[in-house]
Amino acid sequence: MIFSARLALPALWASSAVAQWLTDPPSIADPNTPADCSWWHIAASSDTCESISLNHHISEAQFQSYNPTLASACDLVVGNSYCVERNWGIPPEEPEEPTPTSASAGPTSSAGNGVQTPTPTQQGMVADCDDFYFVQKDDGCADIAAAHGISLSDFYSWNPAAGPDCAGLWANVYVCVGIIGSNIPSSTFSTITTTTTTTPGNGISTPTPTQPGMVSNCNEFDFVEPGTGCADIALRNGISRTQFNAWNPSVGTDCAGLWANVYVCVGIIGSTPTPTSSSDASTTTPGNGITTPTPIRAGMTTDCDTFYFVRPGDGCVDIAIEHGISTAQFYEWNPAAGADCQGLWADTYVCVGVIGSTPVPTTTSTGNGVATPTPIQPGMTTRCNRFHEVVAGDTCETIATPLGISLSNFYSWNPGVGDNCETLWAEYFVCTRVF
Repeated sequence: MIFSARLALPALWASSAVAQWLTDPPSIADPNTPADCSWWHIAASSDTCESISLNHHISEAQFQSYNPTLASACDLVVGNSYCVERNWGIPPEEPEEPTPTSASAGPTSSAGNGVQTPTPTQQGMVADCDDFYFVQKDDGCADIAAAHGISLSDFYSWNPAAGPDCAGLWANVYVCVGIIGSNIPSSTFSTITTTTTTTPGNGISTPTPTQPGMVSNCNEFDFVEPGTGCADIALRNGISRTQFNAWNPSVGTDCAGLWANVYVCVGIIGSTPTPTSSSDASTTTPGNGITTPTPIRAGMTTDCDTFYFVRPGDGCVDIAIEHGISTAQFYEWNPAAGADCQGLWADTYVCVGVIGSTPVPTTTSTGNGVATPTPIQPGMTTRCNRFHEVVAGDTCETIATPLGISLSNFYSWNPGVGDNCETLWAEYFVCTRVF
C-alpha cells in the first residue's frame, strides 16, 4: 500500500532531527536528500524503484536523483522514507535567455570546427558537435536520444547542462545529437519504416535495427514502440526483468538506456518457453484430490485448492488483497514469483488458497457487546466500537486524519496493517474508535 505524506507529523520521526525539508519524512530518511523535498514514500517489501516512480508519475532517473543513496543501485530499505516530489511539484523557473519561436528563427555560427552551429544552443554543449536537434516543448532526453540512435549517456555527455536527470533540458534551443567522428547518423533511426534481417552466425535470422549490446544467442525478439518500458516488455513476453536485462545489458538497471524503434531480445537459445495462454490450458490432478488448472509456475505449493489466472498488469500485492490473503502467504504459496514479484507471469495460474485455510466469515460478535463486521484486519483490538471498510486507494492516513485519529492510535488498534501501513487490505474492516 502506498503511503504518501504532505503534512508534517509528530516528532517521533527520528530523521527530522537530522535535516529540515519542506515536509518532514514519516520515517528515517537519508540526510542528503534535497532540502526542498515535499512528498515522501515509505518503502514496502514489494517496492522497486520502477514501481515507486510509476506510482508517483516521475522517471526513475528523477527518483534516484531525489534520493542520493540510490544513485548507483536501487537498494531500497523497507520502512525508510524516500523523496518522490521536490518543491511541491513546481518546476524551476525558465531561463531568462531569449528563445526563438521556431527552429527557423535562429541564425547560425561557426564554433571553429568547420561546422555551422545553429543558435540558440543549450549551455555547455560540446564544441565538436556536428548534428543538432531543436527541442520542442515536452521533449525528454531519452526520447531525443532514442530518436537519433544515440545512447542516453552520450546525450548527457554532449549536453551536460541538461543534467543527469534531464531536469535542465530547455525547450526552444538546439542540443547536440552527434559529434564529429560519431559512427551512427541520426537519420538511420529517425524514420524507421521497415526492417531487414541478418544472421549473426547462430542460425537465427535477426531483425534490425537492434538494441546495442544484445546477446548473440537470441532467438526471440520484440519491437520497442515509443513509450514502452522494460517491465512492459518483460511482462508481455513472460520473462523476468533479470533475464531481460541480462539479454539486453545496454538498457541499464533503470531502463534509461532502452531505445525506441529497435528490436530487443526476449528469448535465447535453450531458454524455457513462454507459458501458454488460458485458452490452451488443460487441467491436472496433482494427487491431493484437487483439479489444478494449467499452466502454472514450477514450485507452486502442492496443497493449493484456490487458483487465480494472472492478467497483464496484475501485481502480487493486488492479487493477495483481492483474495483476502497476506502477501507473505502469496509468496510462500507461489515462490517462483520471487520476493519482489519480478517473477510473476501473466497468463498463468497462481495459488490464492490452500487446503484447510479458514473461510472468511460474514459477521461476528467479539464478546464486548458490539457486533463486529467481517472480515477484519488480523489482530484488531477487541475494544473497537466503530469500523471502516477499506476501499481501493485508501491509506492509513486518509482513513485516520478525517476522523481526528492519530496514526499512532490507528496503528495500535489495527496492528495487522503493519508499522507503515504496508499490509492494509481492501474490502476489510479496520477499527476507528475504541471504548
